[in-house]
Amino acid sequence: MSLGKGVSLVVSILGDTKGLEKSLGSAGGEVKGFGGDLLGIAGKATLVGGAVIAAGAAIGAMTKAAADDRDEQAKLAKVMDSVGELTDENTQKVNDAIAAGQDKAFSDTEQRNALQDLLTATMSAQASTELLAHAQDIARLSGVDLETAAKAVAKAHAGNDAALVKLIPGLYKGENAMETLANASEMAAGQADLYAKSADGMNARAGDAFGELSETIGEVFLPVLDAVLPIVIQMIKLFGQLIKAVLPLLVPILKLVGSYLTIVGNVLSTVVGWLIKLVTWLTNAIKTIGDFLAKINPFKDIHLPSLPFTASAGGRSVSGLQAGTLAAGGSSGGGITFNIYGDPSIIEARVTKALRDYKRRNGTEAVFSMDRF
Repeated sequence: MSLGKGVSLVVSILGDTKGLEKSLGSAGGEVKGFGGDLLGIAGKATLVGGAVIAAGAAIGAMTKAAADDRDEQAKLAKVMDSVGELTDENTQKVNDAIAAGQDKAFSDTEQRNALQDLLTATMSAQASTELLAHAQDIARLSGVDLETAAKAVAKAHAGNDAALVKLIPGLYKGENAMETLANASEMAAGQADLYAKSADGMNARAGDAFGELSETIGEVFLPVLDAVLPIVIQMIKLFGQLIKAVLPLLVPILKLVGSYLTIVGNVLSTVVGWLIKLVTWLTNAIKTIGDFLAKINPFKDIHLPSLPFTASAGGRSVSGLQAGTLAAGGSSGGGITFNIYGDPSIIEARVTKALRDYKRRNGTEAVFSMDRF
């Protein structure tokens, strides 16, 4: 089969599986359904990838659950050892009591926590397992968790029944704490079994059973975790040591780079300061020159009225009436000479009024003379 046909085959499979099935069927029928099966496999490949990730997370969770369960067992064993009750026989007795409690919808974690208080109070594995059953009934009767009920039972066994009386309203208080405990046990007898048969109890038992299954599966991976974690921890420690070794070498370099950056920053700051001062100086200089030129301008205070005439300046003629405009033809003796064409009487009256207004505004008198020609 050539490369081109191979490519065509792939395209045919992905594009039209029904056509491929028909062709293969007519060729012999031995590969019927090949196209659909292939696409089914391709479609499932994506699901498999997601399933692998999910499976990895599930395995991690189950392994952690198994590790937590192992830690709980070790903690309870330490308490048993502290009271002198850590033997194979007592360990089996405690495990049997925990298994019986799981049938009553109490998890092994709850029971181990309760047994720690009972062992501390009784100093006996036998007495602790017996009181555990009473604590389970009292917990279901009073509606509290098993550890709270076990603490109250342990205190009553030690001679203080106050907590136990608070848990069970109407409990008859005996002449001593042990009698009160006996009354409480009689009053609550069978409550744990009743709860275990209820809908909530059966749900709790199912959940606990699933948890136990998860721990069992996780135990398979615990050796792997035990083998890998020390290596990971060692690598982290080595990495920390590497950082500590390299950091002293990097600090001087970083400080040197920082000092150079500080110098560059100072230079830039100085240059920017100079530029700001230069711009400010130029602005002030331009303003000063402008003010000086404004002060020496000989025409700054002259305001001419609107005059109807035709003016010419510098030999250039301007025809028509231009309001408020006079053309300077030349100057002599510090004065200004205008060549104005028009009615002399009107011109003289308008110019005289303009000069009078100028004097009133500026306090300076201007001399006016007019030659007619």
